[in-house]
Amino acid sequence: MNNKKIRKKNKKILIIANCTWYLFNFRKELLEDLNNLDYDLVLACPFDSYHYLISRYFVKKENLILIRGSENLFFEIISILHLGYLMIKHRPDLVHNFTIKPCLYGGIVGRLLNIKYLINHVTGLGPIFFSRRKKIIFLNKIIYPFYKFAFNNKRATNIFHNSSDRDFFIERALTSYKKTTLIKGSGVDIEYFNNKKNTFRKREIKKLLFPARILKEKGIIELIKACEFLWRNGYSFVLNIAGDIDLENQSSLTKAQLKSILLNRNIKFLGKSNDMLKIYQGIDIVVLPSWREGLSKALLESSSMGLPIITTNVPGCADLIIDDFSGILVPVRDEYNLANAIKKLLDNSVLAEKYGSNARAIVEKEYSVKKINKKILKIYNTCLDN
Repeated sequence: MNNKKIRKKNKKILIIANCTWYLFNFRKELLEDLNNLDYDLVLACPFDSYHYLISRYFVKKENLILIRGSENLFFEIISILHLGYLMIKHRPDLVHNFTIKPCLYGGIVGRLLNIKYLINHVTGLGPIFFSRRKKIIFLNKIIYPFYKFAFNNKRATNIFHNSSDRDFFIERALTSYKKTTLIKGSGVDIEYFNNKKNTFRKREIKKLLFPARILKEKGIIELIKACEFLWRNGYSFVLNIAGDIDLENQSSLTKAQLKSILLNRNIKFLGKSNDMLKIYQGIDIVVLPSWREGLSKALLESSSMGLPIITTNVPGCADLIIDDFSGILVPVRDEYNLANAIKKLLDNSVLAEKYGSNARAIVEKEYSVKKINKKILKIYNTCLDN
């Protein structure tokens, strides 16, 4: 990349996120690009085991007081006050907020403190916007004006990963079209995630992969039901689960449901992995029946690997996968159609390989991490050149 035009020295960027795991898995390449441009990066994020893996990108690191799934008003006020303290302490030239809660809190504090440039990077709306729980419905009515304050700011650029999420904000007057930009996902390293040895036809017992946290909203319950139906009807395959058990999440399964999954002899629980390439190399079909995504990183990686994909016809999944061309789209929360889609690919390896090849071609054209990050760096350039 030719960096001469956008090179800026000694500009301070405050990066805010809800966990360092996200930055390591989704934004490592962007952090490298920003370092190469000589920006001074300051991190404000709750520390987890991944903060050591990304510490080299930052000149300063602050352990932000923020609890992802918290609905406790006292803790949320503490988080906002702590963010205010950190912005005053570091006086950044630009604040880049990742994920919805940091966007809200960072957007509010940044506007109150007249931070010159703000980027609110909405990676997905999550269940809080669509939950039917009475408490969440009530909280949303109270919080919406604060979203408008954070996002409808003349100093803010609001990035969305899919048009549905952007339209959601615009239709509710939480921001305006001119303050938004669409950048489809975090991108994927197409050179690294490149499957040169497709073994689909050679393997007698096929291997399926569910590449996500074990949460209801990721469609794990529907997937287990679909697989159980096929196993009862004589199909032999192994379901691999590569994702964490996120007990802090409101969408987490019960202990009984988790135990049932872990004891199933047809299911192999791989847990959270830092080497997804190795996992993809041993997989025949990827299945992610999520209820909604920003733009799924797992589907980007799977597509880049040339793997056939089954996913749901929802924002963040249907934006990437073209039905009957690069994969199969099924209705959300529909184990019957999900089972039929799995059966279709198990029975037709030629079709599965065709879908995988088409998925790879789409990612090469539109979703390489270099192309995605170039669009983000253009926003930095526009802001910091003024």
